[in-house]
Amino acid sequence: MPSANDSATTTAATALYPHHTDFTGRDPPPADGYCWNQIKDAIKSNSLHALRRTDKGQYEYEQWQDKIDRKTYRNIGEYIAFVILQWPNLHDPADTLEHVNNNTTSTEISLSTFKEERYKMIEPRLTLRLNHYPFPVQQSIQYFVLWSTRDMSLLSERTRLNTYLQLQFIGNQDPLAGPIIEKALSPELYPPGEGKKKQWMWFVNPIELRSVATVHHIHVFVRDVDFSEPNEVFFERP
Repeated sequence: MPSANDSATTTAATALYPHHTDFTGRDPPPADGYCWNQIKDAIKSNSLHALRRTDKGQYEYEQWQDKIDRKTYRNIGEYIAFVILQWPNLHDPADTLEHVNNNTTSTEISLSTFKEERYKMIEPRLTLRLNHYPFPVQQSIQYFVLWSTRDMSLLSERTRLNTYLQLQFIGNQDPLAGPIIEKALSPELYPPGEGKKKQWMWFVNPIELRSVATVHHIHVFVRDVDFSEPNEVFFERP
């Protein structure tokens, strides 16, 4: 239960960093960020609403959103897909899409007409990036977002997802040769410490907590652990 001092501090922070998100009833993050077990408990107990940005972080996120040209991009997801993730690239086969209208065919249709359809045609498309507007986590944790053209949380995609994450965070492992670092390994991933390996968990936000609802994505957390630790993967369906 937050104290009166906590409430006063929260009110002051909101006044200093005004934003449009209602954090009523949601305690502010710990000063040093959420720890691994706090995130894990929120996932397992289906209480993801307990994890939130700071008022400063929410203010900065909304300021970034406001700079997006809404005449060019209809929503945040579209901007992320085409500008940040660069879906699709110049070799996108959907560039040759033909549009049929009144029994006529034309290839001279603005690319924006097919933005969502174009990037969804590119299969498979998975892009892992650090979360640049996250809720705060402790320094021992890296917080990624995996963007995809499919809903990777579905059971039908689970094997593919787990294989992809293992390749990103560990690489191919041969029991005799040891880990083999491949190009697919995330370039933003910190290398494991001596005698350590990577452990990860992930979740999908429920729809009411998603600030980007038009592009499939999951939240992924990675840390160093001893080799004796299991490669447990925790998740929550939306």
